[in-house]
Amino acid sequence: MSKTVKLTDWIFEIFSLQILWIIHIFKGFIVLGIFPSIAAVFAVIRHWLLKREVESLPHIFKQYYKENFKTANILGWFFSSITLIVIVNFIYTAYYPEQIQIIIYAAVIFMAIILLIVWAYLFPAIVHYKLSVYELFLVVLKAGFSSLKGIIFQLVSAVIIFVIILKLPGLLLIFGIIPFAFTQTIISIKVFHELN
Repeated sequence: MSKTVKLTDWIFEIFSLQILWIIHIFKGFIVLGIFPSIAAVFAVIRHWLLKREVESLPHIFKQYYKENFKTANILGWFFSSITLIVIVNFIYTAYYPEQIQIIIYAAVIFMAIILLIVWAYLFPAIVHYKLSVYELFLVVLKAGFSSLKGIIFQLVSAVIIFVIILKLPGLLLIFGIIPFAFTQTIISIKVFHELN
């Protein structure tokens, strides 16, 4: 098979994954579909990277969507709520009395760092481990604090991808979250391997 044909097939698979992601978001009526769909994207990418047996993409996506439905929703919405609270507190800290502004800013910055780590490793951890919600949270924190390099690589790669998308917004329609998920998964697999 020529390199051009392989590249075309690869692009088609990524585009198909993007379509499946969108379909399953709506399948869960958005609210219940968004986080399991993201988890399924990460699981499929992990499946590809570990060179597991090739299966029908719609079949394995549906399988991973169902497997991670409950955990992805619980953790996804929990940390989304915490993130919203942190953002609101940051916005309104300027209206608090000056005496406590520094304390609140310090607390907000601390929580923002924790949330950065959580969002960097949350979905890779959900699809990598079969653990309880509490155990997953501990693994995510352990991964984040044990590998500063992993966090930096994820941030740098996310910024690069974001800049490319700003320059070429059409790529977002074709590839969506897939480039972000690819880089996160590649880095996370290495970090989780080191943890084990």
